[in-house]
Amino acid sequence: MTVRKITAIGFMLFAIFFGAGNLIFPPNAGWLSGGSFTPAIIGFVITGVGLPLLGIIAGSFSEEGFITETKRISVVFSVIFMVAIYLTIGPFFAIPRTATVSYEMALVPLIKADGGILHGLFLSIAEGLKSMFYANDASVTALAMVGKVGLFFYTVLFFALAFWLSYNPTKIVDRVGQILTPALLVTMIILIIISFAKLNVPIAEIDEAYQLAPFAKGFVEGYQTMDTIAAVAFSIIVLKAVRAYGIDNQKDLFKYSSYAALIAGAALGIIYIALGWIGNHFPIDEVAFAAAGQDRGTYILTEVANLTMGMFGKVILGIIVGLACLTTAIGLIVSISSYFHSLLPKISYKQFAIIFTLISFGLANQGLAQIIKGAIPVLLIVYPITITLIALIFIDKLLVPLDRIELQITTYVVLFVSISTVFFPTASFVQMLPLNDISMGWVVPGVIAFFASIHLNNNILLKKTRKDLTK
Repeated sequence: MTVRKITAIGFMLFAIFFGAGNLIFPPNAGWLSGGSFTPAIIGFVITGVGLPLLGIIAGSFSEEGFITETKRISVVFSVIFMVAIYLTIGPFFAIPRTATVSYEMALVPLIKADGGILHGLFLSIAEGLKSMFYANDASVTALAMVGKVGLFFYTVLFFALAFWLSYNPTKIVDRVGQILTPALLVTMIILIIISFAKLNVPIAEIDEAYQLAPFAKGFVEGYQTMDTIAAVAFSIIVLKAVRAYGIDNQKDLFKYSSYAALIAGAALGIIYIALGWIGNHFPIDEVAFAAAGQDRGTYILTEVANLTMGMFGKVILGIIVGLACLTTAIGLIVSISSYFHSLLPKISYKQFAIIFTLISFGLANQGLAQIIKGAIPVLLIVYPITITLIALIFIDKLLVPLDRIELQITTYVVLFVSISTVFFPTASFVQMLPLNDISMGWVVPGVIAFFASIHLNNNILLKKTRKDLTK
């Protein structure tokens, strides 16, 4: 494969990774960490870049990526885990979030009552809808409906475009890697360079959440990008993209997939650190922030764009957000529809694409805050299992082959602990877990389970060998 082709796949991977959460969470972490920015952003980059990178590489060891590896644990576990992954990064959380984040950052500044150039248009639409459906309800005002009206019309256009671009999955590299990603990177670089030139005073105050263990807090905050669990799905897209260039040998598939992952990881790391730095150097007026009613990361980027470049900055930010979220939505629709089509072949890929696009559209209209709130407990269960599986795959492929019993015991223990910490956080055994106070109570039990499973398996093999010798 040529360097150009590998770079195109790497850019495609970067673009479908770099979506809603990748924009808003780094500046939020940068602002909250204050004087502890360095350890916090390192922790964030590990889960936001390092683990997704390892996830793509781990998925490229096998022909069907994580599907092959999870089947070694159990076919039932594989189906349940993969369905949970795809629904989490698909219509239930990640895809709707691409629309709501891009709406809040690209369109909301333009429809605000205080100077939004599109405010009059959407207010007129809201007044018409009120007279039709809420004429006798004094509690509903046209002004309050402007945001919901804007979100509805925006999501209609957003998901129509995302569906059209994902309708033919074989063209995803051409459309995303060679066209949309360069445009995204150019606009991102413009905003970052100007911000670096104008923001020069770091925030010293450290939020309470980052005072105890800034590295661990940044590590857990990186969960919210959903990139590590997205890597489970995107690894299959990368394998298909490499195969599309005529590469069928498993060794070459692994090599070129790894190269693409490194390109994407390098771009993500640079962008995350830069966005975190911007958040760490932007002083927030708490009164104005509260009045804006936005997520902190969204507010920071919106205000930074306005501060550094005025109306042109809002346009640039709108382009960045629109491209970032659109490319991610395309990648997610393609991957989830392809998986469910393989699971239920009687329903076509295109039918699944329609179904998941419509579900995402409906949930997106619930708003960003509700999506983030609902995602956190799910991520605290799915992320530890995904990290564990990535580690087990690397150990199995590069260090020592693992048997099914070792994979099962380790994975099931992590699953049990993760579920317990989410649903029974006050239980005495949960409170006793090491690292539980930083949402990493699954780590020590997982390590113990791994070594215990190896010891147990060795004893089983030893007894079997002795029995064979006595025959």
